[in-house]
Parts: sequence; structure tokens; C-alpha cells
Amino acid sequence: MEFIHSVLAQNEAVVAGTTVTYDLPVNPLSFILLTLKFKQDKADLQLDWDNVDAMLSRVEVLLEGSAIFRANGSDLEALDAMLLGFVPWINNRLGDDDEETSFTWLIPMGRYPYHPAECFPRSSRGELQLQITYQAAFSDIDVVRAQIETLEIPEASPERFLKVTTLSVTPTAAGELDIELPIGNILAGALFFGTTVPLAGADLATLAYSQLLADNIRRYFSHTNFESWGQLPAVNFRPPTEHGYHIHQIDEAAYAQFMDTSVVKYRNDRCIQHRLWNFDPTRDGTYLFDTTGLSQLVARIYAGDTNAIRVLPIELVAAAGRV
Repeated sequence: MEFIHSVLAQNEAVVAGTTVTYDLPVNPLSFILLTLKFKQDKADLQLDWDNVDAMLSRVEVLLEGSAIFRANGSDLEALDAMLLGFVPWINNRLGDDDEETSFTWLIPMGRYPYHPAECFPRSSRGELQLQITYQAAFSDIDVVRAQIETLEIPEASPERFLKVTTLSVTPTAAGELDIELPIGNILAGALFFGTTVPLAGADLATLAYSQLLADNIRRYFSHTNFESWGQLPAVNFRPPTEHGYHIHQIDEAAYAQFMDTSVVKYRNDRCIQHRLWNFDPTRDGTYLFDTTGLSQLVARIYAGDTNAIRVLPIELVAAAGRV
């Protein structure tokens, strides 16, 4: 068996506020690499990496116009790190104006890159598309170019592929909130984003705790709190600390670009606002949750405030069905 790693877009100029669409290859598709090359438009300070994720307002893989994958840049980075263990290496964090930098996101069609049994099956030309919507205006970033590369497995006969969609909810009040999840497929996990996290002297989290209810019965995650919940991905992967801000404070003005005393910007990891329910922690299918036959599946969240919540159900769809 052989794979084909090829280029779909080569250093294409990126314009803020635009949406671009690409036809994807027709062979069974394992993953897509989306790399943005750019220059830092800020002197003497490390770029806030949230500005990099924010460049991607929406990334979608469309099957005949319907999304089988949808996430923004921040959620995609967290999904890569927490579900796949893919934590890309950032190129050049010096912190000078016009520094050339790049970052890569992986858009998965299966949970195991290169795996022939879990990827998107063979398609017809134009049937499967990648659509990228860029942020209306980039912050402290300019001269953005896109590289897009794909990984095909021509001889693969996949059994299933990954489907990831985004549910957005804004609580109207603090307290318990039920978010309905899709049913009918195998659930491999769910990624959660909550705006507020405990910082400085404030012990407040938008995702204070979570519970999973299937037909009104607690299953799998009977109850998990924000703090412990956040450590679960470390069972499978090294925590994504590589993207945190590493600070050395010095006094000399000549080295000001290496100084950053802002408590708010400091992150002990890049996924501090994200939490993951993983229904395959042993990575052998033992605990995968088949939702076939359920009438209702609910993520119950205790919202510590009324800030935005996003939930990305991670489903496994039979390749024969392709729905």
C-alpha cells in the first residue's frame, strides 16, 4: 500500500474577509494540512497566538455542499492536540516586526492519520470540497499566504470516516444548560469550548462541570468538573504546553521584545478554554458510544456565566453511508 502526499495550494495570497473553496482529491482522503505563512506586524513583543487561530473564522469540508467537518482555528487546534495528539511546531517566535512565521493545522478525515480503515472514501471530482473563511481583519499579522497539502491513500477501502460539526450556544443565565447532541452514529468524542476560565483571582468557568445524559440516564461522564476534566487528554498525550508563553523578565530596554508581564496573556497551555469527552481513551474501540436507537442525547453543562459555549460532536460515519 502507498500514500500520496501532494500540494493543493502553493503559497496563495490570503485576503482577510474572503471565503475560498478548493476541490479535494478523489482518492480516499486521510487528512488535509493547512499552513498559513505570515509576517508579524508588531515590534518588540511576541505575537499573541490567539491572533493566529483567529485568522480562520471557519474551516469546512463539504460533501455535495453539506458540512461533514466544521471548526474555527482555535477549535481545530484544540481538536488536533487533544484528540489526535498533533501539536505542530511553530516556526520562529522571536518577536520582531516583519518576522516570518508559519503555523499548520491538520484537518482530519479519521482519528488516525495514514490509517486506511478510517478516512474519507473515494469521491467524484467536485463532490468533496475544502472551504476556508478568513477573519474580517487580521490583528498584528500581514502578508499572509496559504499552503494546502493533502494525504490520499489510493488503495484504501475505509470502513468509516470522521464527522465533526459545531454547535454554538450562549446561555441566558448561569446554571445548568442542556445541549442536544446528534444521534444515529457512533460517537467518538465531543470537544467543548467555554469562554471564561479561572484566571488571576477569579474562580469562574463557563464550563464549570459537565454530564452526559442518554434518554435521560447518565452515561459515561456522569459528572466531571472543569479542572479535572481538563487533565483527561493527558492520559493519552503530552499536554499541549509547547504553545504556551515562556517568559523571562529582564530590565534592559534593548531586550524589550522578550518581556511580557501581562497576566491575562499568560497561558499554561494553548487549550485552556477547551475540554474533551473522549469515548476511545484506549484507542482500540472498546468504549466507542453507538447512539443508534437513542431518542435523545444531551450534554448538560453548568454554565458559570453567560459567555459563549461551543460543542463539536465527533462522530464516526459508515463509509458506505456517507451522510
